[in-house]
Amino acid sequence: MARKIGTNGADSIGGTSLSDWLAGLRGNDVINGYRGNDDIYGGDGNDRLYGGDGNDEIEGGAGDDRLWGQQGHDELDGDGGDDSISAGGGNDDLDGGSGNDVMHAGSGNDILTGGSGADEFEFERGDGRDTLADFQNGLDRIDLDDFSAAQVAQIIGAARQQGGDLVLTLDSATSITLEDMQRAQLDLSDFSF
Repeated sequence: MARKIGTNGADSIGGTSLSDWLAGLRGNDVINGYRGNDDIYGGDGNDRLYGGDGNDEIEGGAGDDRLWGQQGHDELDGDGGDDSISAGGGNDDLDGGSGNDVMHAGSGNDILTGGSGADEFEFERGDGRDTLADFQNGLDRIDLDDFSAAQVAQIIGAARQQGGDLVLTLDSATSITLEDMQRAQLDLSDFSF
């Protein structure tokens, strides 16, 4: 296991094939965990953080960060700032934290939590069976750029209620479950396409 800590400047930090602990501190850092189950902390600054292989925990810290889970079952936390968070492969848990975040589901069954702010959640065909935990109606948006407005209207019309949650089916292998959402609350204004 490697333990690497950056400086107050812009650092480039790489992990090993083992499970590493990597921290950027201040500055606009680039950190890559590579292999292993890594703990990665961006700290202050606008950081780029890559999990690589393994089941990683990645925290952006303050600043407008970009987080990529890549392979494995990862936990990705943007923390403060307007962050971009991408799940990648595996069943991932994404949390935007504060700020206006953009979150990209991956090929696994992911859980996306935007946190405070006006967030955008991007889904594509083949993204698995994902859960949107805190969609803020009238503030957040769901981006379905693989689909036209007419197709999105059909998806909304075919949505099914599952207890207190609403399930949108994009195709036979791809769905989005919006927790604590009723069909009547959702319309085209909640989407971008």
